[in-house]
Amino acid sequence: VSAAGPLGDMSRMDQGPMTIQGGALRTYPFDPQVDSVQILLRTDGRPLNARIELLQGPNNNKQVIELYTEDGLDRPFYAI
Repeated sequence: VSAAGPLGDMSRMDQGPMTIQGGALRTYPFDPQVDSVQILLRTDGRPLNARIELLQGPNNNKQVIELYTEDGLDRPFYAI
């Protein structure tokens, strides 16, 4: 991925994990030709509460995942 936008350099996604603080909103664009994405969310042992929305194209339905776990280190979230 190589794109720059108002949220910064998207090439950062290929360089390993990034910290996203609670209450933050992050947006990552991907091309219509993309067949799948990988998502890994974990914490340092604290609760993990997140809402993930995937939108691909203007005429497709939004895919939403709402998740909560008491311990994001013992029980991280991973999806493809």
